Amino acid sequence: MRFSVVILIFIFVFLPKSTKGIRWLALHESVGNWSESDCSEARRSGWLYGVQARVCRRQPAAMPHVAAAARLARAACLAAHAGERWNCSSIELAPKYTPDLLTGTREQAYVYAMSAAALSWSVARACAAGALAACSCAAPPRAPPRPPRQAAPTEPHARFKWGGCGDNFQWAERFAKQFLDAHEIDVRDGRVEEETELEPTTERTTTTSTEPTTVPPVVILVDDQPAAGNTSVAPRRKGRRGRKRLPRSPRRGRPTRKRYDYEEDKEIQYRNIEYRMAADDPRFDPQVDLNTRLQYLRPLIASANLINNRFGRKVVSQGMRTKCTCHGVSGSCSVRTCWRSLSSLSRAASVLSQQSARAAVLPAHSSPRRAHRPRRAARLRYVTPSPDYCEPDPAAGSLGTHGRRCNATLGASAGGCGRLCCGRGRRALRSSRLERCRCRYHWCCRVDCQLCRVTTEDHYCN
Repeated sequence: MRFSVVILIFIFVFLPKSTKGIRWLALHESVGNWSESDCSEARRSGWLYGVQARVCRRQPAAMPHVAAAARLARAACLAAHAGERWNCSSIELAPKYTPDLLTGTREQAYVYAMSAAALSWSVARACAAGALAACSCAAPPRAPPRPPRQAAPTEPHARFKWGGCGDNFQWAERFAKQFLDAHEIDVRDGRVEEETELEPTTERTTTTSTEPTTVPPVVILVDDQPAAGNTSVAPRRKGRRGRKRLPRSPRRGRPTRKRYDYEEDKEIQYRNIEYRMAADDPRFDPQVDLNTRLQYLRPLIASANLINNRFGRKVVSQGMRTKCTCHGVSGSCSVRTCWRSLSSLSRAASVLSQQSARAAVLPAHSSPRRAHRPRRAARLRYVTPSPDYCEPDPAAGSLGTHGRRCNATLGASAGGCGRLCCGRGRRALRSSRLERCRCRYHWCCRVDCQLCRVTTEDHYCN
């Protein structure tokens, strides 16, 4: 009896307590070399779970590059969503995340794919730079490199050879799989039973800081709603034939969840419809306790995380390019040495940012793929529909856009008031200050300047 109690205590203490496979993004503040004691400390602090801690102890020299990948992924996410309603501020809470990065949303799909891409890119570059003893330069491909476009047609291929030091993406991909996918595979297969512990989240208020001015700021309320002339037109009544019917839910009598093909102009509208329809299912209803929702969604979320991790690594591998340097007399390219190198991570971040808008729902019970069925294109996958992030909703991980700074000239584009303010209107804060201007240099040695009054106008959502 005592032995069984000890076994139960061991299981509950040492098994990971959440499915947050991106907790390692909290390592962005880590600087310097790592040791085995640092790996154990990161495990106790909740930054790494069991499998990642074991990988850390086997390869402590790779952990500075893992921390660099965390910084790259964090910066890329904040830059890509700076002008969106969801501005990736949840990633700064690592390792204690909010439901927007726990329940398998579109935002979680992007963060997982971006973190996997940054990790594989950082480790591959470290191998080529000789910073890791466990890996070296990439093996040269078997096929000879192609001759340059400006080369003569009679120039033989033998004068073009593989050399240099290519980025070892193969070793980096294996390392990223061990570091990121092992835990998700256990959760997907039901070998790990976990409970998600949420920290009490406090509402964040946006504070506006202005420089000292000589004139007090003037607040002007601006309404973003359409003009009265446009709203006076009576809406067109649809007849019985033109009415679009949706299937009814046997649970609440409301339309059930339905998949939509998102377009750029109607993307937010369709997302709101999908989010409201998904509330009929207790697995997606934000009013239901998070642990209750994750009890059913955890294996499906783990499957989506694996797909998104693989998608992020694939985007990095597709950016592999051939770089060459020429050798010869007087700048001629008589001999060309080539190697394979990864493109910049900003390219992968841009591709993933575009693909996040095309993310598709991961079906709960996918039928086996038939031989004659064409293979679908790889896409990011999500499980839970996302809200519009206009209003604060702690149950969904939404902070709202009240008080967000916006650009009135951009309209409905990213960062514009039309997108961020959600039709609530905005307020303009005009302020003026004195600055030095029209400065002239007089020999010798004096600079004379005039004082000019500069007026600025900042816009904030109501």
